[in-house]
Amino acid sequence: MGSDESTGVQVNGAGAGSGGGSFEVDPEELKKLKQRVDDLLNQLKGSNADHRAIGHRKIPPSSFGQGFAEAQGLADTYEKVLSQLETFSKVFGDQIEALSLGTEFIGRDYEAVDADVRNRLAAIQRRTQGLYKAPQPKHQPAETAGPELGDGRSAGSDGI
Repeated sequence: MGSDESTGVQVNGAGAGSGGGSFEVDPEELKKLKQRVDDLLNQLKGSNADHRAIGHRKIPPSSFGQGFAEAQGLADTYEKVLSQLETFSKVFGDQIEALSLGTEFIGRDYEAVDADVRNRLAAIQRRTQGLYKAPQPKHQPAETAGPELGDGRSAGSDGI
């Protein structure tokens, strides 16, 4: 895997001139897919799931009650969940936009892509990588070592 020097985006070189497998796409089907993806992005931006709409749903801590610790804990948890939903909405919108941009250059070399599109994809990648938190291994003393837990990349049989 190489890197585009102008944006720093990792590129796998699967385009037409790189020796990768051929990828044939009907241009009309691609236009339909792009339109569907663009419609999804517009629906997200115009809905209550848009990150700007989610951010306006603030509730003052006093609304949860006063004089007991649980009310403040509930208010703090609400703010944390709201912040996470806002981040999820931004990332989801970015991924839909990346899919839409990607449909524009399927079957072509990455180097042939317009600089503006490359820069937009690079910005999406940087934002996404900035939010990614790799699972951290838990250290256990040798005498209390239990079953191996895995790398955190998929849910177990219990769905957790």
